[in-house]
Amino acid sequence: MARFNSRCANQVLCMVQARNSIVDGIIVPVPGQHIRFENGDYSTTVKKEVDFIKGHRLFGSAIVEVTGTEAVNEG
Repeated sequence: MARFNSRCANQVLCMVQARNSIVDGIIVPVPGQHIRFENGDYSTTVKKEVDFIKGHRLFGSAIVEVTGTEAVNEG
């Protein structure tokens, strides 16, 4: 499991934007996909999300990965 911390307590990263799709002439909203940090923490086991966060421009400055030794120091 990968665990990340953000400086912003309610950080939201957009993986896929919400959009509208037209089906039989009717506009149907299609929800996007977001990563939402709660109290600055986010944990995931999904490889796609881990790769997205590690490739994001905020990773390393405003978002950092918590390793095993840092998690022990917090608790």
